[in-house]
Amino acid sequence: MNLTPDDLRIRQALEQIETPMYDIAGAVREQRARRSRRMPLRSPQRILAAILAAVLLTATAAAAMVQLSGGWNALFGQETMMPDGLTTPVWQTQTVDDCIITLEDAIISEQEVAVLYSFRYADGSKVNTDSRFTMLGNSELLMDGSDEYCVSSMGTGSLDTQDPSVEYYYESFSLTEDPGDRQLTLTIGPASYLEQTEALPAPIDLAAIYRSHPVSYQEDDGGAQRMAALQQQDCSDALLPQRYQFPDIQFAGVAFQGDTLCVSLLMPEHDSYDSVSAQINSLRDIRTDHLYFGSLHSYGDTDRPAELCETQFEGLTKDDLPYLEPQISYQCYTPLTRDGWSFSFRAPSVPTLTKELKLNLSDGVRIDTLTISPTGLEIAGTRPASPSAEENHRFFEDQNVPVITLILQDGTEVHTVKRGSSLSSDSADAATAQFGIEYQYQAGLESRRFLKTETIAAVRIDHVTIPIEE
Repeated sequence: MNLTPDDLRIRQALEQIETPMYDIAGAVREQRARRSRRMPLRSPQRILAAILAAVLLTATAAAAMVQLSGGWNALFGQETMMPDGLTTPVWQTQTVDDCIITLEDAIISEQEVAVLYSFRYADGSKVNTDSRFTMLGNSELLMDGSDEYCVSSMGTGSLDTQDPSVEYYYESFSLTEDPGDRQLTLTIGPASYLEQTEALPAPIDLAAIYRSHPVSYQEDDGGAQRMAALQQQDCSDALLPQRYQFPDIQFAGVAFQGDTLCVSLLMPEHDSYDSVSAQINSLRDIRTDHLYFGSLHSYGDTDRPAELCETQFEGLTKDDLPYLEPQISYQCYTPLTRDGWSFSFRAPSVPTLTKELKLNLSDGVRIDTLTISPTGLEIAGTRPASPSAEENHRFFEDQNVPVITLILQDGTEVHTVKRGSSLSSDSADAATAQFGIEYQYQAGLESRRFLKTETIAAVRIDHVTIPIEE
């Protein structure tokens, strides 16, 4: 099934959100929680037949369980539900420089390929420790040897809590053409390990630096604007704790963005294979010894090969600056392997459903398209345009997005949660903006569910039920 240019643009924007790598996990199988109506057993022959049927069902279920990776439950929760036959067992293993990756399972649908793979060391040692973390290079999905079909991807990784010697990774790739029975190749870049120092105190006079040139960011200032503004501050006396080992990492400056305090480091662009970086973990209040923790943000400048690593703190003011001491940690990436990994496989694809809608919700919101895949669903439509970032943010808060429930053919209801969202201007109508919201299926409160689309009878959006035709 081909995607239109608008579909691709919305999907690309949607899947660039979010992100951060999230937890992964293991072997998954749909729990047979359906309770069929009991028929009275009136004869010993019927009782015997029922016992034999139960034994056969149990044996079949056990055989199917062996084919699934333990990573599904490790990543998505112990109650994760997976229907029989949805995954394609791949089970290819490659060892590079004593580092082992096994591509275990794939879900191949008409618009997406999702893969689950595991990493371990040949000697069975822990993948991560308190100060050392294993990092894998970027992954890519090729179809028939080309990367032109893949428009976006998102992924997550998580240690197996039962076995610290293995880490699982899950990634989904959105495609422009049906990958069914096509040659698919997953490539994974070389591995490295990350060693992080403890937080080290940096006795920097934040108040003096800010007074040398007070800087106030605008909400939409990018890396170039932030770097240019901070260059006017006097940071000559700001010495970092490991300045002799890493002279290219420097203190960049202090600024406010509204009520948010922004404290930054400047460093060369770095990667997660062979480089050094640093970050401001927290600010210590020397009056009380209290630690303030903030959120990390990274900004680049297209005109220079530098990166601004900024930590943002809520609730601190100019009056606090004389009493705040930055706590800085360093991250050193060291190569583990010279080369990466490559796995090839193919399998038929399972269906994806796309339904055109003209569903008007409150406040001028309209849903135009509903797309349902085995891994989740997304809605796309339009809403009134707003120049206010705060209003746009409120629109995507969980309590404001449409509530979507799936109704299966057997009457079971499957709830969903929002996974990502996007918003862009509508080139055809300046008064409206185009949005996309992606949802994933839930099994219970904590676990994730996967579905075959042919089992879905209807979708309920808020209070409107939309039947899915055969």
